[in-house]
This record gives sequence, structure tokens and C-alpha cells, in this order.
Amino acid sequence: MADIHLLLLSRWLTPVPAFLAPLTGPRRRIAYVPTASSIYPDHAWLDLERDTLRQQGFEVTDLDPELIGAAAFAGGLGDVDAVVVAGGNTFHLLGALRLAGADGALVDAVRAGLPYIGVSAGAAVVGPDIAPLALLDDPTEAAPLTSTDGLGLIDATVIPHAEGTVGGRGPVEATRERFGATHRLHFLSDDEAIVVDGDTLRVIPG
Repeated sequence: MADIHLLLLSRWLTPVPAFLAPLTGPRRRIAYVPTASSIYPDHAWLDLERDTLRQQGFEVTDLDPELIGAAAFAGGLGDVDAVVVAGGNTFHLLGALRLAGADGALVDAVRAGLPYIGVSAGAAVVGPDIAPLALLDDPTEAAPLTSTDGLGLIDATVIPHAEGTVGGRGPVEATRERFGATHRLHFLSDDEAIVVDGDTLRVIPG
């Protein structure tokens, strides 16, 4: 089994080229998963991320499990060199992946070596449990979700925007107080990124 390669971001895509360079070589095809924000009317930040990735030299193709079946989603992952899972509502993202039957295909592809870049909700969903995100994202906005178990690619739940840039410091500190004793949490600010290579996790500038 190949080592997993994750880049987990709170906001900015600046570290993406350096992260992917040793993993993808000259191939530059990225699947962009916008699903977490499909419930919101404003998609301006998704357009900004797509444009940023293209300016970084990548070929970007949307891959949305809400619009295609599990088999097509898995096939799409097999045709690219990395996957970027965008931000939005973490509960909706996980619910949509499960409803489409795409969660297993995503985990399998990443465990087989496909580099994974998760931004905000895309970073939070890879941990063992997204329940601690309930004070930052509205669970009632989600696609049907019977369990908050995450994708289980790392053993901590990432809490993005830890400096309070989205919603203020109050929900962040409330999350620490409510879930800090029962969950392993990693608070990630917008100027940081987490790189996971196999069993190694390190924090770099974001």
C-alpha cells in the first residue's frame, strides 16, 4: 500500500505547487471537488481557487459526486494526478460523499497514493470525527448524515480558521472547551498548512 500524501489547508493554496512537485512530476491534472459549498449561493471563492490552481500551472477539472455516480467519481480520480476538496459545510460534504457512495472511492484512491489537498471543510473531513465542527458549520444544512465519522485518514480533527477569521473567536474557543477533552483536535490557522506523508505530520507556513 502506498503512503498517503495530504496537504491540509485552512484557506490559501500557496503551498500546493511545492507539495505536488515531488509527487506528480510533469503531470499536472487536478480533480476539483466543490461539493461542500453546493448548498450556498455564492461560489466566488471556488472560482478564485480554480483560477489560482490554473495560474499555478495545473489543469483543473471539476469532479462532483452529487452530479455523477460512484463509478464515474472513482474513474475520474483515476484520471488525475491529485484531488483538491474545497471548503464549505463539512457536514454537507461528508453527507454528500456518503449519499453518492463516493467516500470509499476517495479514501481508497488516497490510500493508493493519490495526493489529497483539503481546504477548510476538505481538511476537516479527513479526520476520525467531524462532530467538533458543529459549532462552526451548521449540521442542519447537510445532506442526510447518520454518522459523523470522518474519512479516517488522520487521527485528529482539523479545526480550520483557528484565529477566528470565519465566525469570530467565540465558536473556536467554544469548540476547544466542548470537545477538547473528548477529541484530538488540531487547530489550524489560515497562515498554516499540515503536510502528511505516511505516518509523519508536520506544520508548514500556509
